[in-house]
Amino acid sequence: MFTRRFTASVAGTTLTAAALGFAALGLAGTAGASSVDDAFLAQLAADGITPPSATVAVKDAHAVCKALDAGHSSQEVINAVAQATGLSAKGSKTFAVDAASAYCPQYVTSS
Repeated sequence: MFTRRFTASVAGTTLTAAALGFAALGLAGTAGASSVDDAFLAQLAADGITPPSATVAVKDAHAVCKALDAGHSSQEVINAVAQATGLSAKGSKTFAVDAASAYCPQYVTSS
């Protein structure tokens, strides 16, 4: 059986939700959900996570990838997801892994 986990990335600073830009992420709204968006939202639902809206979930998922692209560690990203969404530590990790799996799979390994 495979488990999903983030690959380690190097970063020395602690993130806040503001640093990630979750609250003010300037991404364009999703006029029509893509198949990737649909798969991501379906995975969240399967994991028992109900976001306030599909648009918010997709924007937050893209913010996860932007933070990872910027070199922030998986733990920093998970902490920022928790702060931005109010999810538990486990829920935040699940959200972050689901987001990375859908939108930036290069940061997810199987083991």
